[in-house]
Amino acid sequence: MIRKGLLSAAIAALTLGSAAYAGDLATPPSATASNAPAVPIFSNDVFQEAAHPVLMDDQTATPAAAAPAPAAAPAAAPAAPQAPLMWGLDQIGLAKPLENLNINIYGYIEGGYDWDFTEPKTPAPPRTAPNFILFDGDYRNEVMLNQLDLTIERTVDPTQNKFDIGFRVEGLYGRDAAYIHSDGILDNGVKHHKTSPDDDLDLEQAYLTFAIPVGSGLELTAGKFATLLGNETINPTTNAFYTHSYIFSWGIPFTQTGILAKYNITNSLTIDAGFTRGWNASTSDFNGAIDFLGELTWTVNDRLSATFNLSEGPQSTGDNHDYWTVIEGIGSFKVSDQLTLTADLLYGDANAIAQWYAIAGYASYAFDKYFTGNLRAEFYHDGRGFTTGADVTDTNFSEVTLGVGITPLPDNHLTSGLEIRPEIRLDTADHGVFDGTKFTQVTAAVDAYWKF
Repeated sequence: MIRKGLLSAAIAALTLGSAAYAGDLATPPSATASNAPAVPIFSNDVFQEAAHPVLMDDQTATPAAAAPAPAAAPAAAPAAPQAPLMWGLDQIGLAKPLENLNINIYGYIEGGYDWDFTEPKTPAPPRTAPNFILFDGDYRNEVMLNQLDLTIERTVDPTQNKFDIGFRVEGLYGRDAAYIHSDGILDNGVKHHKTSPDDDLDLEQAYLTFAIPVGSGLELTAGKFATLLGNETINPTTNAFYTHSYIFSWGIPFTQTGILAKYNITNSLTIDAGFTRGWNASTSDFNGAIDFLGELTWTVNDRLSATFNLSEGPQSTGDNHDYWTVIEGIGSFKVSDQLTLTADLLYGDANAIAQWYAIAGYASYAFDKYFTGNLRAEFYHDGRGFTTGADVTDTNFSEVTLGVGITPLPDNHLTSGLEIRPEIRLDTADHGVFDGTKFTQVTAAVDAYWKF
């Protein structure tokens, strides 16, 4: 599948970030950042209770001596503990000046290992071969540093009814960088080939944000950002699993570069819309055309939410008139405090040349603060092998992944961001695409990440 990536606005974002310095989920500029979050965020804050009506009895005069004492003001909520990096800066007196400017510096590190039971003794194929478990599938049976990420950002709040400017600059180093790399920035060899380093460096996000006092508050984002599409994100800390879905790996872009506008239509309905250079394009573009990117997020209540995404525009090399259309719907239902169910439905069409469509279901159950069980089941149809390059004919894939998230030290603010995620995964296809001949693939994997 052809993937493309940064406008000059991204360079501006980088310049500002270096003078001062994006998901699934650090989050992209959308209600996710992009992407819809792997575990949806529900908030009661947007649902305001109506003021108590003034009744006739309420206005009856009460003698001062009999008047009840005024209720004590509620205690202020305790401040959120600092993340490890900002806490460390606070120890040397640097955090407070940054916080006064609303600037935050944070990141994470992730590493892992996976074992391929199907071909455990065969050397990993070159990255030109089809890889069905991004990002670690090409490097099976070895320990790897997937991501070392650092973000510097200043957020804005468009609801404050004042003009403000923010930014985000996010750099990533590790094994995953070659896969998410956009065209134009930090190009190092040919991506997805062994001529590029195994552990590479990428500027994942670099953008400016503008809060504009229009209506309920308008926010503009200009630069390079994680795509709005998808339930899963580049950021592993906002995903339930180490390995990724087919939808994330093949059906959508990773990053896009352009301009987005975000507006809260109501307290529960938000729209994002704008134009980008295309899929995975930054300072270079395969065809010079722009595309449309939009998202509608509806928070029905504190348990139910729905997201609708649309990508429309030319994406093929040297072709600025054959449009690709991708439509996606993501719904999430918090059944209880422990159980959350999510569904991701995707349809893509490359100007009637080929179609791809998929459905992925997720279930997450929090047993306690230490253990969360996760299940993902997915079906992915790749017409003519268009997105995966697996075959010249239609190929149907399915996968089931079972895993657990382990938070061993949740009560300490320096270690609460540590999570260990073992998983086992079964992939099947109706063609012999795994290792070139096999119809099934069984893998076991484990990773660990720490948010700092």
